Amino acid sequence: MEREKGQRIPRDTQEAKAKTKVRERSGKNWRITVAKIVLVPLLLFFSVVIGLMIGYGVVGHKPASEVLDLGTYKHMWDLLFAET
Repeated sequence: MEREKGQRIPRDTQEAKAKTKVRERSGKNWRITVAKIVLVPLLLFFSVVIGLMIGYGVVGHKPASEVLDLGTYKHMWDLLFAET
């Protein structure tokens, strides 16, 4: 079969090899993907709780355990929306 001027010769390029490697790895990395989906929100939650405890305990000079009390947030809500 003759080829015209300017046509590429089909061969395995580095790009094609990289695509097959990605396909091969994607089946093995499902554990890493699941770990990311579970760990990222969990780490974000704990960082928010620790940040609230540091802010309330160190900056506010209050007991850090009150961060976990629902009454604290009810009191803040009442302070914010008392006049509305």
